[in-house]
Amino acid sequence: MQLDCGDGLAYPIGTKMVSIEPRLREMEDSSIDHQILSLPLPGTDFFARDYAAKLAQLANDELSEVCKGSGGKFIAAANVPLRYPDLAVKELHRCVEQLEMTMVEGFSNVAGEPLDSERFLPFYEEIARLKIPLLIHPGRPLMMGSLREYGLVGAVGYLFDTTIAILRIVYSGLLEKLPDLRIILPHTGSTIPYLVGRIDHQYKLLEPDKQNLPHAPSEYLKKVYIDTAQSLYRAATECAFNFTPHDHILFGSDYPFVDLKQSVAIVKSMGLSKNEEEAVFCNNARSLGII
Repeated sequence: MQLDCGDGLAYPIGTKMVSIEPRLREMEDSSIDHQILSLPLPGTDFFARDYAAKLAQLANDELSEVCKGSGGKFIAAANVPLRYPDLAVKELHRCVEQLEMTMVEGFSNVAGEPLDSERFLPFYEEIARLKIPLLIHPGRPLMMGSLREYGLVGAVGYLFDTTIAILRIVYSGLLEKLPDLRIILPHTGSTIPYLVGRIDHQYKLLEPDKQNLPHAPSEYLKKVYIDTAQSLYRAATECAFNFTPHDHILFGSDYPFVDLKQSVAIVKSMGLSKNEEEAVFCNNARSLGII
């Protein structure tokens, strides 16, 4: 069986994707106390209004049931049909108030529409008001046409798409407008830590009427939380840890696609103090209200 994400993008469905027992065993072997579950690609954004709402509700209800039966081991990220902002806000409230979910997942583009679209402002205002962190999960990349060959979607496409998403959010002035908006950017900050110098430099070259920010983009990007998912190259991980304040870094693994023990080991290899390790592995997520 395969998970068909559309446009020729598919992943094999293994036992770890559909069964709880292997997850629990590997979590115990890796000393992981909690795991966050979320809906994979393609989410609900590509479907018609009524079906998207129904699918999101079904997915969230199922995730909630799994979490309730796990003795606190699993936490779910709510999925909302952001293509329809009014429905997204309605489902967000249901997930927070009835299902007791503590974070929400969105994709790096909404069926091809960028995340800085003004249509989505009511949704951002509501998650900022509720203080619910938003994880920007990679979506089907906007540049899919040039990524189909050679497996480039997984290698670089997802990271490019989340990079574009967060830059559009920052450049639009959204984080200036909503300072309480808490965003998590996965995969060790995508490509932001390695390009931040160029990002600031290029921003200064924009015509004054296109500069929406009173501060350099890097000042806003430092306020974005990152996770350590698929942080598989120590030098790149070190770059991300040097750029992002340690109280804005969350442990992540991208399980089941990456081995849990390997994910733990790369963080432990960073030479952090005990307090910094505890922050990355646990306390930062606790301060965000996720656990």
